[in-house]
Amino acid sequence: MSQSAQPSETTFTEAMQSLEGIVNRFRSEQLPLEESLKLFEEGISHVHACQAQLNQAKGKVQILVKALENGQPPQESLAPFEE
Repeated sequence: MSQSAQPSETTFTEAMQSLEGIVNRFRSEQLPLEESLKLFEEGISHVHACQAQLNQAKGKVQILVKALENGQPPQESLAPFEE
């Protein structure tokens, strides 16, 4: 990985910012093949991290909506999303 943190240790926002930086480098620079492959691999890791976080958020939203529809207080904590 390059200078950024490991995708599994980053927040969704940090991972998206890293992806934007990678895309901007691809658009603005003539990169050697080896560096391009490293950046691509890093980008894929960030995409997977973002997808995992989005799936987790989607699951929590579904639980909360279901509880609301049943007239019950939600039992699921939103702690990972409280910053």
